[in-house]
Amino acid sequence: MPSSAPAPTPTRGHKKKARTRQLLLDTAIGVLAEQGEGFSVADLAGRAGVSHGTFYNYFTDREQLVEALVPHIVGRFAERMAVEVTVADPAARFARISANALEAAMREPQTIRVALRLDAVQRGMLADGPLAHLRHDLAEGCATGRLSGPLDDGTLDVVLGTLLLAARRVADGERSMAYRRSVLCRLLQALGVDADEAAKLAADAVADT
Repeated sequence: MPSSAPAPTPTRGHKKKARTRQLLLDTAIGVLAEQGEGFSVADLAGRAGVSHGTFYNYFTDREQLVEALVPHIVGRFAERMAVEVTVADPAARFARISANALEAAMREPQTIRVALRLDAVQRGMLADGPLAHLRHDLAEGCATGRLSGPLDDGTLDVVLGTLLLAARRVADGERSMAYRRSVLCRLLQALGVDADEAAKLAADAVADT
């Protein structure tokens, strides 16, 4: 069977187009964080340092740009949270991934503000993005009795709603480790972990981020 041909090397023009598209996406995060989806194309283009017409060489309208941002933002969070969590205990893994999520909000405050504005981003993070691992650990913990169960929509809403609200607070300037430890400790207790153990798991997870 003949081998497949090597992928063509990107030309200078292709590289420039990729950089401009990336610039527009990165700039859109800041604009969306400040203004929401009602931003103007002219404002976005001006901030990116490109012409109004250049925007339409890459996106047909604002809606297409926002749609393109979904995998872009999910990927950025995945990169921030890519540290492998190898501990066997699902409660400890849950604490560590949650700590990573809050640390990502601290490192990327504008990105988390956009994520909180866009339902599609939150769905992407839960479906196959970084928080999908968190759901897996919750399911395993409930199935094995390590966490109180069963895992239902109410439990997921409590956990994810708490993390999203905490991420917003962190993005808005709450940077203390004590706050992040408190959030994780309360979540672990709500999931049936003893108070003393929950405090230790939360402290270890935050210290490791």
